Amino acid sequence: MSDRSTFWPAPPDSITARIEAVGVTVTASCGDRGVFLLSGSSKTVAQLVKDYPGTLLQIAPDRAMLVTDAQVGLQDGWHPAGVAISDLSDAHIRIDIRGPAAAALLALGSASLAIDPNPRAAAVGFAGVTLLVEPLPDGARLYVERPWAPHLWHWLLAATQTAKDQP
Repeated sequence: MSDRSTFWPAPPDSITARIEAVGVTVTASCGDRGVFLLSGSSKTVAQLVKDYPGTLLQIAPDRAMLVTDAQVGLQDGWHPAGVAISDLSDAHIRIDIRGPAAAALLALGSASLAIDPNPRAAAVGFAGVTLLVEPLPDGARLYVERPWAPHLWHWLLAATQTAKDQP
C-alpha cells in the first residue's frame, strides 16, 4: 500500500519557511500566538476583548477573530456576556507578506486587495481560498486554515518566482 501523504504537497515549515523575492519577503509561522474565534454581536465582542492586547479581525457582523498572546487566558465556551469563544490557535498558519512589493503580490492574489488594501471585513478570497487578512504598514498578515496552507504557500512560491523572472 502506498503512503497517501505523498499525494499532496507538504505544508510550509513554520520555523524555517521563507520566500525572498525582489521587494518582498514571505514567512510562515504557527502556534506562537493565541487565535480565538468570537461569536456574538460586534458590540458585545468589542466590550469583552477591550482588556486583551492584540488585533480584532472582523469576519462578519456576528463573528470576529482575536489574535493575541498565546497565554492570554481566554477560555473556550459561552461567556455570560453572550459571546462564544473557540480557541483556533492550532487551526491556522500565519503568513506574513512584507516589503515594498508586497502590495503588488497581494493585488495579484486578490482583486479585493487590489481595490482596497485595508478591507473592512477580514475574510477575503485570495489565490483561490478564503482567508483572513490583517493589514500591516508594509504588507499584510494572512491567516489561512491549515489544510489550505500548502496550496497558498506553493501559489506564493510560483507568484514570486514569476516576479523574479520578469525583466
